[in-house]
Amino acid sequence: MDLIQQKFASVFSAYQVTTQPRPDGGILLSLRTPDGKVTRRVLSYSQMHSAEQLSWAISAIRRDLAEQASELPVINMLQSQQRFALPTYR
Repeated sequence: MDLIQQKFASVFSAYQVTTQPRPDGGILLSLRTPDGKVTRRVLSYSQMHSAEQLSWAISAIRRDLAEQASELPVINMLQSQQRFALPTYR
């Protein structure tokens, strides 16, 4: 297991992590749940070799996984419960 695969395996420990090299120097990251659902993301060479970009990519993947698992709050819960009429002008 290479270093980048180890990193993703530690970050996404609930998933079976596999990586495949791409011709452009990036990787194809595959995350498999215990029930067999697979999520794939492409990471570019620059994303893997910049700590800031890698951090952003990991955050985006976490967000996408949470969204798929319906762990995000429902939009109605985020909106204000009070409704205000729009102002009218004469």
